[in-house]
Amino acid sequence: MKPAPFEYCRPSSVSEAVDALAAAESGRVLAGGQSLIPAMNFRLTDVSVLVDIRDVAGLDRVTVEPGGVTVGAAATQSRVLADDGAAAVVPGLRVALRHVGHLQIRNRGTVCGSIAHADPAAELPALAVAVDATISVEGPDGGRNIAARDFLLGPFWTALDDAEVVTEVCFPAAPEGAVTVVDEISRRAGDFAVTGLVAIIEPVDAVVRSARLVGFGVGGAPMRLTEAEAALSGWAGHHTDSAVLEAAAADAADAFEDIHATAEYRREVLGALVVRAARKALNSGASP
Repeated sequence: MKPAPFEYCRPSSVSEAVDALAAAESGRVLAGGQSLIPAMNFRLTDVSVLVDIRDVAGLDRVTVEPGGVTVGAAATQSRVLADDGAAAVVPGLRVALRHVGHLQIRNRGTVCGSIAHADPAAELPALAVAVDATISVEGPDGGRNIAARDFLLGPFWTALDDAEVVTEVCFPAAPEGAVTVVDEISRRAGDFAVTGLVAIIEPVDAVVRSARLVGFGVGGAPMRLTEAEAALSGWAGHHTDSAVLEAAAADAADAFEDIHATAEYRREVLGALVVRAARKALNSGASP
């Protein structure tokens, strides 16, 4: 299929991109296009002006510092995946990106684009919530920084205003000694998750000291599993799993149901993923 007619704009600066979006009836930003272009081809989204930001200087940067990793809006997933420095500071980036699509998708797709697309079954938005990432945007009224938990509002719905552009996402460094696990159940390798989990777990003396858990593919946006986090505190792996499973099910009480899985199945899978992640953290003592 072919998209409906649209105008194409390739700005050289963020301000030009913002101006183009502000003047458009229904403008959209193109970075990697791995989700946007298929949606346009199937005419699932109305685009009057396509604003291609790949020529904007500096947006393809990946900055690694002791306190975190900043990824520009045009930096591809493959580039971040291959960055050993980024993986050392924020292990979740490499772990999550290994689950994203296939090589060809990652060669074109961008980290920021995946987060801005806000697919509820995608790994990178869930990682952003799990690590308390900050999304920086520019618009007609200037720039602002938005916490990931406030940026992702629902299925394909974010806090971005119509003429705003995501410029970068900052992922804070993982806590020392923490183990990051990204796990999911999907129909085939490379498919979106039916149910998935991002877990950042701090084991001390073979006991879970703390855990930060985010489920995805369960609701309309990445979901903090606060009941399961509390249930894992002090967990040593040889204890019964029932309390953790019940807590995860309670967190996912509003899990949705579709042609891929029932809500009950998603709740059960999520609990199993939490237990599996905790056992992996206790057994490994280091991020994969």
